[in-house]
This record gives sequence, structure tokens and C-alpha cells, in this order.
Amino acid sequence: MRNHETKAPVSPVAALAESRASKKPDFCNSAKTPGEFDMEPRVSELETHFKYMRRDMDEVLNDVRTIKHRLAYSAGATAVILGLLGWVANSRFDQLVTLISN
Repeated sequence: MRNHETKAPVSPVAALAESRASKKPDFCNSAKTPGEFDMEPRVSELETHFKYMRRDMDEVLNDVRTIKHRLAYSAGATAVILGLLGWVANSRFDQLVTLISN
């Protein structure tokens, strides 16, 4: 008959810990002096994307400001035109009433 002894399973955690331990000195050896800038390509790509996003957000902000100014001028012009029409209608109200009553 077979022996039914339980064997301890092989732990992948130990292998992971060993691999991390072997990579740690590589990281320490690759340390740069404070004056050097050796960035990974991913970081450079992210900086480029951030620069484009910042530029686009500045354009949107300028567009919103332009729209606000145009709306303010349009509202002012509309108020002036309505005021003039009201003044003309008020000063000629008696003529309008006689014209409508005939």
C-alpha cells in the first residue's frame, strides 16, 4: 500500500521573497547623484501627456472666459435695446391707442 504521509506544499512566497532580495542590490547600485536626471520612459511619457492636458485645460479656460464676456456684452446690449423700445413705446402710447381704436 501507499504511504499517505502529507508533504508540505512548496511555497511560492519564498521564491518571491528570494527574487525581491536579489533585485534590491541592483536598485541600490543604480542610485544616481542628486544632479543626474535618468528618468524611465514611462515617466517621460506621463510628463508629456500631463503637459498636453495642461495646455488643453488652459485653452478651455480661455474659451470659457471668452464666452462669459460675450454673454455679458450680449445681455447689456439686449437691456439697452429693450430700454429704448420701452421708452419709444411709452412716449408714443397715445398714438398707438388711437391707431388701434380706429
